[in-house]
Amino acid sequence: MEFCTRVANELMLKEIQKGSGKNVLSSPLSINAVLNMVVTGTTGDTLKLMLGFLGSESVDEIKSKSTRIAALLRECRQSSKRDYGGGFIRDDGLILTMISGAWVDQRFPLVPEYEEVLKGIFKSEANNVDFKTKADQVVDEINSWANIASRGLIKNILQYGSVPTETTLILANVLYFQGFWHGGRKFDEQMTENRKFYLLNGDNVSVPFMTNNSKYCHYGSFDGFKVLEIPYVSDQANKFAMYFFLPDERDGLQTLLGKFQSGSGFLNEEYFKLTHVRLGEFWIPKFKFSFDFDVSGIMDDIGESSSIIKNPRDLSEMVHNSEDVPFFILKMFQKAYIEVDERGTKAVATTLLSLVGGGEIPPQNLSFVADHPFVFMIREVRSGLVLFTGAVINPIRED
Repeated sequence: MEFCTRVANELMLKEIQKGSGKNVLSSPLSINAVLNMVVTGTTGDTLKLMLGFLGSESVDEIKSKSTRIAALLRECRQSSKRDYGGGFIRDDGLILTMISGAWVDQRFPLVPEYEEVLKGIFKSEANNVDFKTKADQVVDEINSWANIASRGLIKNILQYGSVPTETTLILANVLYFQGFWHGGRKFDEQMTENRKFYLLNGDNVSVPFMTNNSKYCHYGSFDGFKVLEIPYVSDQANKFAMYFFLPDERDGLQTLLGKFQSGSGFLNEEYFKLTHVRLGEFWIPKFKFSFDFDVSGIMDDIGESSSIIKNPRDLSEMVHNSEDVPFFILKMFQKAYIEVDERGTKAVATTLLSLVGGGEIPPQNLSFVADHPFVFMIREVRSGLVLFTGAVINPIRED
């Protein structure tokens, strides 16, 4: 997971440097799930490279980690009411689902052992399709699947013409989270009011800010920034919370993200050892936005790329006939959505990875007033698993 949070941090930093003013969102957990699906079917130099940047020693370790993540999701069940795709709706209203899918071209059928791994560990059925002559039909199928799995929040993740006829395999993952604020941390809708939010360029916008009468929170102050934790209603086994990382300076977001580039970044356990205090002021803006990005491009930028698989035999444990293609290009894309209001949080991410055959290799006072750009994270407290992370640059933008 550390590698995937590095990807998320690099993404936020690059967007800030571009000065686009866009809010940023990604799901390290969803990226990790798709990469794990790929690793379990690779061999040779490609396997060594991918294990290296995932921080694992072997395919068995990847399988073990994936099994533990699946077990954590199952532990979220509190009621017997089953939700589609292996997720569960709990009595407290928390919903957490992870759904995976696979679409394989009929020219390159899956190796049976790999197909069993997809079914057994990732709970993913393989769909046999024809990318060569019916690519747009497959686009419709994947878009429909993603729309249902994301509960209508992710639409048209693929466009007609976006899937090359040389595509061999598409792997996909949808992570959906819905949580309601813990009773003592609920925001009072009657207290929501418009306040100024200061942008990185020095301007400000008027947006709705939330607060409550309690003002008791888990809080910490560090070198140049503050951290606030707001928990969601959850059972004793799993505790989910949203964390806000607020720079001390209104234009300090880039400096903060720079700090996170070194060491363990914002996974540093010290940042989560917070104190229960009463805040004099406590304001968090409401926000809702979507964001999509090229995951493989960010991997290239941090020097951990495996986007070109030069030896097709490295996929021989995944698909048959891989040697018929000179090399494969790996492309990964993610589209995510989040909404934070007085009741709680709704967030979803869809991650797609495609393997495309190619013929020519291309070039390579104690207070917490979040009234300026900040980083946020949705995390399972016990395991430290990061579901979502992002940066709010302008709460009024829905992108």
